[in-house]
Amino acid sequence: MSSLISRMALVTSVVFAIARPALAAEAPAAPKPNIIFIFVDDQGYYDLGCYGATEVKTPRIDAMADEGIRFTDYYAAAPICSPSRAGLLTGCYPRRVGNHIWVHRADSSSGIHPDELTIAELFQQNGYATACIGKWHLGFREPFLPRNQGFEHYFGLLHNLDPVEVVCFGDQGVPLMRNDTIVKRPADPAELTKLYTDEAIAFMEKNAEKPFFVYLPHTMLHNPLGVSEEFKGTSQWGEYGDAIQELDHNVGRLFDSLKRLGISDNTIVIYASDNGRGPGRTPEQKIRGHKLSTYEGGIRVPAIAWGPGLGLQTGETSAAVVRAMDWYPSLATLAGIEIPAGPVIDGRDITPLLKGESAVVPAPGLNKSLNAKVPLRRRWDPPGEWEPLIKRWEYNDAFFYHGSQGALAAVRWKNWKLYLNPSLELYDLSNDPAESTLVRNSDVIRKLRGMAILFQEEIRLDARPAGQATPRRTDGKTAIPAEIADRLHSKLDVTFARYGDRTLKMDIYRPKDNWRTLPAIVCIHGGGWRQGQKMNFRNAAQTLAARGFVTASIDYRLSGEAPFPAHIHDCKAAVRFLRANAKEYGIDPDKMGAIGHSAGGHLAALLATSAGVQELEGRGGNAEFSSAIQAVIPMAGQTDFLSERNREISRDREIWQQFLGGSQEEKPEMYRLASPLVHVDKTDPPCWIITGAKDDPSTRADRFRQRLKELGIKSELTVVEDAPHAFLTRQVWFDEAMEIVDQLFTKTLK
Repeated sequence: MSSLISRMALVTSVVFAIARPALAAEAPAAPKPNIIFIFVDDQGYYDLGCYGATEVKTPRIDAMADEGIRFTDYYAAAPICSPSRAGLLTGCYPRRVGNHIWVHRADSSSGIHPDELTIAELFQQNGYATACIGKWHLGFREPFLPRNQGFEHYFGLLHNLDPVEVVCFGDQGVPLMRNDTIVKRPADPAELTKLYTDEAIAFMEKNAEKPFFVYLPHTMLHNPLGVSEEFKGTSQWGEYGDAIQELDHNVGRLFDSLKRLGISDNTIVIYASDNGRGPGRTPEQKIRGHKLSTYEGGIRVPAIAWGPGLGLQTGETSAAVVRAMDWYPSLATLAGIEIPAGPVIDGRDITPLLKGESAVVPAPGLNKSLNAKVPLRRRWDPPGEWEPLIKRWEYNDAFFYHGSQGALAAVRWKNWKLYLNPSLELYDLSNDPAESTLVRNSDVIRKLRGMAILFQEEIRLDARPAGQATPRRTDGKTAIPAEIADRLHSKLDVTFARYGDRTLKMDIYRPKDNWRTLPAIVCIHGGGWRQGQKMNFRNAAQTLAARGFVTASIDYRLSGEAPFPAHIHDCKAAVRFLRANAKEYGIDPDKMGAIGHSAGGHLAALLATSAGVQELEGRGGNAEFSSAIQAVIPMAGQTDFLSERNREISRDREIWQQFLGGSQEEKPEMYRLASPLVHVDKTDPPCWIITGAKDDPSTRADRFRQRLKELGIKSELTVVEDAPHAFLTRQVWFDEAMEIVDQLFTKTLK
């Protein structure tokens, strides 16, 4: 357990490290800048007017370059879609976060691990409205979707439109989505550039009074190309050129909207491609290579940074080697956000370069900007063979090329590029961007080979896994794979309440290698009116913990030993205990949820609706802390104890009479006190009811949900097909329920 406690201590120190500057500030903070990141798919290095294209006219993007910084030696994180996007959003080499091999197809079960702190999550945690508008392509199971990776709003295609992926969707085709709703199916490629821009402008308008981060990964210019009627035939480069000119027009619409909204002086816009497309087309355009390759044409791409109102350089061209991973710490610095301690991040803070304070990226040790020291988290312990040859700042400045299959292929430092396989080949890119003439320089070759070896060792020791969704079983009893339990810290039999000689205990689970404070979920087992114990809900608790929560499976007094309201007293004591000990367990005390099944479902609903009802609070300790929760999922539980159905049951079933001290006629006030429906008010949290199709209809909580909706409280219902009352015992139904549970708690608590 020492490792769990040390992890909690780290989380606590991070929270206080983030909080101190805010507490110390006396003057009003400057407005946080808005950020728009335009991420174009498959645009080659020479394929804009400002990069040498003569076949197309791109006046709006060229104007952006004239008013900003145009990079000549900028590298995507990979020469292929999914790894490139993973590198941008995590600030890491795709290989470090396990997303380096090929692309995520429609049947992929992996994605960015939920424990990774994406740039969207970082900005969201610091008060930004966040949107992903466009092509996602980073995993399609629930934990990997945009709204579970820091984006509060999503609009676009989760997939590619090429034949390899479209075939997975049959005749219906790939859907265009807005959050969880299908807007159109199949999506029309010719509409997407305009629709994405419309959505981005609408999001900007809605959030013009607060800072926003808009990630705009266009589907274009990936094949199949789509061009609207307005732009067909407008270029001298066929459909590809037409699509570029349509993109340029819509980039202009974004800038026009910024000006109209009066926020252009407080906005940063980045334009970049996710990988290359093809070689140059004239003698002056010397770069060779196509997408998927590690020749310069496959991975060196256009990139422009614009933000004159915020001090970024104007009218500048920079030959500094800049990588896609560098945007993560740099944009954080420009927003005044210090990246929390913990994860290794490969990106460098290039803010001094962006602001013209330096012609190169300063060494991290000089501490020239807020997040300058982030690269120093990378391992640095070179053995004797390499220690005299390679300085730490040199190593941090190197760029390591990975191929589309994920293998390390080359390394660049300054003007030198060394290919590693099948033999060592050195090129001087400053004089030979075409990579046509081998250079013989044994000192440089040895230095860059040493860097490659150090990098391989670093990644071997410090790479983190991709997120992996658990394969769904279609039959058999519920079982949690060993790999889920292995990813968790657990502290068992923690005493949270005492009543004389009676102690109540909980089992606490938390994901390993997660440095942040996390929401907490109280897990309440069923069978509590007659039998049951916290172990009965361990499967749910461990599954949710693996998805990025602190979970506590709790015991409570059973009806045979203590009548109602002892049971709800115990549930409230558990919430208060976790809130009182939030620092120790790395819990965000303002983000608490509850889930329960059967009797536990009733108690979860009552817990959500009865905050402050003194008769139900009990004396379980930590009275100075609130028992209120911020989200609830009752499963197969009763929410209306005063119904006619329950009046009849209370006459005939001994367990009901034992639980509440008699029938409904005999104990009407006790039934009223136990009924969640009675206590509903407008302060209650969002609620998602889950029940089996073959369970009693009362478990669908129709009157309870109707009352929540009347008060404007979000409420949903999922009926698990063919499932009985005890649906959590079968793997297929358990998996379906946990997907819904994760969805609600992620939306409401993260």
